[in-house]
Amino acid sequence: MAGIFLPNVRKQRQYRHTPHVQHLDDGEMHERYRFTNDVVAFLKDILNDDIKRETHRNRALSVRQMVLITLRFLATGAFFNVVVDSMGYHKSTVSRVVTHVTEIICKSMKRFIVWHSDEEKNRVKSGFFTSAGFPHVVGCVDGTHIRIQAPSVDEPAYVNRKGYHSINMHAVCDHEGLFTSVNASWPGSCHDAHVFRTSGLCNRLQRDNQCLEDGVLLGDKDKSAILEGE
Repeated sequence: MAGIFLPNVRKQRQYRHTPHVQHLDDGEMHERYRFTNDVVAFLKDILNDDIKRETHRNRALSVRQMVLITLRFLATGAFFNVVVDSMGYHKSTVSRVVTHVTEIICKSMKRFIVWHSDEEKNRVKSGFFTSAGFPHVVGCVDGTHIRIQAPSVDEPAYVNRKGYHSINMHAVCDHEGLFTSVNASWPGSCHDAHVFRTSGLCNRLQRDNQCLEDGVLLGDKDKSAILEGE
């Protein structure tokens, strides 16, 4: 009996509409993306030239859409499927967009996260003293563990003391809450003291800050031993 052959018909791609990403107030935007409309517009403007791709496809993603996809993924800290289900894009699209936009954001980091010049340092000192009465403070330091999916390489090194996989990140901000230093180079199993001592900021402070008047970092009691070198 002869077999029956069916033609190979390509399945038509379906697109789900996502109107909610265009018409949210600031509260709804912050709830979903951790940023307001003005900040999303700012990100779009500064990343626009690097993100946009020359294409004649009539369904190509806009720069705003790619920024929102990336922010949604970063805000949820979840798998790509969460973004897929909530925003209606294909998983491969989400993966490609998040990788592309994140790389561009990282390349732009040094435009905004900059340690103080001498003039700026005096302004920060004055700001801390005015707002909290602390003299000679050039920044507040703290750390946090950024939860990640279990990596395929050197997986045990990323398990922190609380038992989940993470990156151990240290950051310093000024009196206005703006980041001036970020170190996210070490896996979760590394001790806070090791993360700080191997940072470029620690080397800089040891070289340039020889007395109290040169400036100090302010931290909680868990950071005091680290800053004192114990």
